[in-house]
Amino acid sequence: MTSRLDLLLKHVTPTAPGIEIAPYFNPALPKRAGCNVRIFDVFDTETLRARARENSFIPDSRIAEIEAVDFVGDACRIGAVLGREGLLGRFDHIVSSHNFEHLANPILFLQGAAQALKPGGVLSMAIPDGRACFDHFRFPTRLGDWLLAYHTDRDKPDPVTLFDAHGYRALYWRGADPSEAAGFLSEDPAQFRPESELQAQYRAFVARLEAPYAYTDAHCSVLFPELFELHLRELHHLGLVDFEILEIVPTQGHEFFVHLRKPVAPAPQDAPQDTPQDADDFHRRRAALLRAVALRMGETPFLSTPRWEIADRDAAHPLRALLQNPRQILARLRIWNRQRRQRRRAKRAAR
Repeated sequence: MTSRLDLLLKHVTPTAPGIEIAPYFNPALPKRAGCNVRIFDVFDTETLRARARENSFIPDSRIAEIEAVDFVGDACRIGAVLGREGLLGRFDHIVSSHNFEHLANPILFLQGAAQALKPGGVLSMAIPDGRACFDHFRFPTRLGDWLLAYHTDRDKPDPVTLFDAHGYRALYWRGADPSEAAGFLSEDPAQFRPESELQAQYRAFVARLEAPYAYTDAHCSVLFPELFELHLRELHHLGLVDFEILEIVPTQGHEFFVHLRKPVAPAPQDAPQDTPQDADDFHRRRAALLRAVALRMGETPFLSTPRWEIADRDAAHPLRALLQNPRQILARLRIWNRQRRQRRRAKRAAR
């Protein structure tokens, strides 16, 4: 069985120069194992270790696994931090596990990650599926949310995001045991229960509107694979992000995996973003992804697969022929309606 680390590091060469974003006490590319990696975190090493000592859920034995931080700064501004060090375009890979969803300005991060990578370099991320973690009751992130954060140069979660994140937080209950996540496709989503006290979150929301407030951590993005792909393709079409999709691995457990590659030969700045064929391909793919997003929101994917998807995958499925021949569908519907009317007349006659 493929491990999550195998899925996360599938396109990574550990001995090549790379960056890991905020691994805390659980690095995917540990320096002690010989990985050629630099650590990027918003806190320095000693602050991370002090915070870990105060956290009763982190065993003391794990504190030693917190590695020395090489770059201190907001991950959204990775491009600016590495630019000051003269290190743009020097790295083969960037690895981020359960960090992207916390970023207040995802577009700025993607732009900075592309600047940090060599041509052909890879950004690999593990991202929680919003349907299978404590974001279960939240609405999915819109592209407009990312665009607003980018154009207002947001540096922390805004009051609306914090109200949403904490006011709709859920836990998954297995009997008497609560958990922050559920197994996607394998567990019952009805076991998610809302956790927060809404009045308290509303008071906090009003307070943040009325006065400056300190940084408060939260999931700023609520995503699942099709939605992430949709937004990435839209950003590329708008000329804001220039990454190629190597692979987006479907949700495993409660997370999915994204592998993006910086183009080997970027287009000239004065070149059009898309050719007419590119634009046609984009609009076709966007329409398909929008339909997929509409179908996959909420609880539906946990317990069932739409019949038309089963039919599309299974050549022997009786619906397949109907889907490929719309006239047959209309003919069957006419027969069904005729039979239904006959049954209704027979019932009236029998009274």
